[in-house]
Amino acid sequence: ESTRAPAHVNWNENNPCRGSGDMLPVAVIAAAAMVLACREVGASSLFRLADTPPPCPVDHSSYGGSEAIDIAWASDYHQLKGLSASLTSAVEAVQRPLRAHIMVQRSAISYFQKLFGVRPGCMSVEAAVGRAVVILHPFDPEMVRKSIPSMTIEMLKERGRLDSPEQAIRLYMHKLLDCKFVLWLDSDTIVRQDVSPLFNMFSKTNQTIAFAVRAKPMKYMMNVSNPCNFQPDVWDKLMEQPIYNSGVYIVNLERWARKRMVERIEGYVSEHNDCGGKLWQAADQVPLLLSFFLPVLRGKHPDYSVVGAEWNLDEMRCETKLQPMRLQLAHVVHWAGPHKPWNADGCYREHWLPHFRRFSKVFPADR
Repeated sequence: ESTRAPAHVNWNENNPCRGSGDMLPVAVIAAAAMVLACREVGASSLFRLADTPPPCPVDHSSYGGSEAIDIAWASDYHQLKGLSASLTSAVEAVQRPLRAHIMVQRSAISYFQKLFGVRPGCMSVEAAVGRAVVILHPFDPEMVRKSIPSMTIEMLKERGRLDSPEQAIRLYMHKLLDCKFVLWLDSDTIVRQDVSPLFNMFSKTNQTIAFAVRAKPMKYMMNVSNPCNFQPDVWDKLMEQPIYNSGVYIVNLERWARKRMVERIEGYVSEHNDCGGKLWQAADQVPLLLSFFLPVLRGKHPDYSVVGAEWNLDEMRCETKLQPMRLQLAHVVHWAGPHKPWNADGCYREHWLPHFRRFSKVFPADR
């Protein structure tokens, strides 16, 4: 009936819940409101409503239907700026409905929900512009433990956090994503043109994966002395295979799962670790390629295809002077080196910064 205290009670003397003047403290008012509410709906109903988050308004797992395409990223706090720009560029470039899958460690999921404006209890939200939806996929680091190779401290300083769970989770997309074809993008990429033609091309093949063409051979990332006598019958031929970059590739997850590709990769990583981490000088890139190259070197038909270099222009480095025409023709550009465009020492920042600045318009957090 009234928020004023009885005349004989002084709320400002020796009272841990005292308020200002003679007003009842907020805690007391809240308790009274709870009693009144219980009378109306019943105590059990009230607490059940408080504990249960409201249902999500839309199930985005089938967003866009058969016309939609799926693109996946993984990120932690260190890669947020890169992810924001890469995702924005994809939303703006893709001409078909887009399901953007972001794999995040479970411990950080609430932070990413706030970043994208995803309401509590939900895992997806539509973009404010274009035809796109972001779907968050929480995962536990233990899932990827067997696929993380040993790396020296010097290598990590030179190449970055290549031993992080976010680096390896791309190999386990078949366990998290409910789709057939998915384009994987590292967070340090920018989509400059529609990627729908890549999906159209790859869906007509009967292969598991497709990489962008690259001339650099495997020997640049392998220990050519082969200290642990790894695959000796095909070692010399293996050294001449192209070291395709794994920052951009398209994969058939159904074939990936059926052929148990991740088990192969984990096996090669185990051999590398048993050799003291001396077989190669990279993270998931080398064992991923080994799982496709070694069967071919022993006479089997290739289970991968190669697309043009325009699908992964991975030369956005300070030491590289790119021709303007190459940048103009590139569908995806990739800062594969240590100098990321969101850092002070990054190069070609003019091709990254506009996308980063538009992120808050595409995914306003205050919705």
